[in-house]
Amino acid sequence: MASRKNPRKNTNLSTSALAAIYTLALIVAALALLAISSLLLLPGMMGDSRFPGRFEDNAFITALEGNLLLRLALSGLNVLLSIYLLFIYVKDYLRLRASFTLGIIAFLFSFLLYALSSFPLIRITMGPYGIASSLSFVPMLFSAIGLLIFAKLSNE
Repeated sequence: MASRKNPRKNTNLSTSALAAIYTLALIVAALALLAISSLLLLPGMMGDSRFPGRFEDNAFITALEGNLLLRLALSGLNVLLSIYLLFIYVKDYLRLRASFTLGIIAFLFSFLLYALSSFPLIRITMGPYGIASSLSFVPMLFSAIGLLIFAKLSNE
């Protein structure tokens, strides 16, 4: 008897590949949004000599205080879990085309933006007077957007 290939397995593989591409596109969009928001939301610091974010003498030591490694590990975990869940739900959306799944994708995208914008290394690399200090509200903005999306999904 001739063996047949399972057509469902090929569909699943192509759906996974397409979901991976879409997830990568969402990650790039999240990074682009963070870069654009950092340029648009600066409070007029372009002429300030402190703008490049020079470190003060003890800025790095100060940044290491307060459980930086724990915050770094948890932020990294949030980013990785957000990317993984985005991939899973994009793959589900490609199969099911449910609007609820699309809403979950929007929520996860917002949470990815939150996780990226609250990553501790951003404040360290930008310095005490750089972009990070002027954008300390951005993680909360993305969190609020995500919660609004989730509240809308819950009312449907």
